[in-house]
Amino acid sequence: MLAAKEHALRRADELMVSALSHSLSLCLQEQGLGFLVPIPSRKSVARLRGRQFINELTREIGGSARVPTRELLTHTRVVKDQSKLDAKKRVENLEGSLASLRYHSGKAIIVDDLVTTGVTLQEAARALRAAGIEVSAAITACVAEPLR
Repeated sequence: MLAAKEHALRRADELMVSALSHSLSLCLQEQGLGFLVPIPSRKSVARLRGRQFINELTREIGGSARVPTRELLTHTRVVKDQSKLDAKKRVENLEGSLASLRYHSGKAIIVDDLVTTGVTLQEAARALRAAGIEVSAAITACVAEPLR
């Protein structure tokens, strides 16, 4: 995952796309059609990487599955890097940090690269629901080992 995310290695991207595509396939079987909403990286992080990593991968899996991608989420304030935070600190760090840029009808499927505690997915769902958007599911490419 880090080779794709931090170094934009195409082969690593392909592995992430494969995992996300599998998750999307299972999700569509359970939830039916909707539209994909990637959780964007912070702008400063995207600048360092040279891209909005998950947005690119989401457009790729959406195109292959013929599911539209809607880039609706934005960060409303600066948040800390989550990688060194425990579950409680992650909640405090992300609470109220995302907003939806606009309303879109239909069922949203949130997309992220990794789920650790679920806090980021919960914050994305909160932001979309606050804008009146129905959230039907979330998909990720990877699941982290539980935080200790």
